[in-house]
Amino acid sequence: MTTLTLNQELNGIEIKFDCKPISSTLESLKKSGFRWHRQKKVWYAKQTPERIELAQSITDGKEIKTGTTKEKAEKKNVFGVKVGDIFSASWGYEQTNNDFFQVIALVGEKSVRVREVNPPIVRRDPVSGMAEDRVYKITGEILPPSPHSVFIKDQEKGDLKRIKPGYFQDEEEAKNNCYFDISSYASAYKCNGEIKKVYESWYY
Repeated sequence: MTTLTLNQELNGIEIKFDCKPISSTLESLKKSGFRWHRQKKVWYAKQTPERIELAQSITDGKEIKTGTTKEKAEKKNVFGVKVGDIFSASWGYEQTNNDFFQVIALVGEKSVRVREVNPPIVRRDPVSGMAEDRVYKITGEILPPSPHSVFIKDQEKGDLKRIKPGYFQDEEEAKNNCYFDISSYASAYKCNGEIKKVYESWYY
């Protein structure tokens, strides 16, 4: 049995085998930057989309072919969504909140597993004493899970969400603006581009 663990504290991946893996699997692990931990008896590395794809393939018992890790990481579903993509949700009544969710696994053609993350803020412009415009950096790098989440129950494995097309008549535009529901009152839409500009407000 092979066990995959996402180490939230270290933003790492740990793979534990019940017996010595075959040589092709070991070669793929080493080429992808995994290292052997003598004390814990696990192969470990920092999280990246490529490494998560490789780890999932190994634990699912799929054949590992040397040199195919990059191609596996670029796998997309019918909406063009891939591991590492980020979705954002804006919600609130007396205040405006923004939450971000990152895809950590594709499930079939229309579903994904996501967890809540905190992309870095690269700019803040005050609007008032209790509001500001913020610019978040959006990259394909796997981010550490948020220590607290309002909407995600399993921050380690990610919650299963079904993606839907956006409200556009043009099919391609609908795919590019796809979303999933995070509650009965909020939905998260795919972030396109390297930054995301949002308005956020709060009250004391």
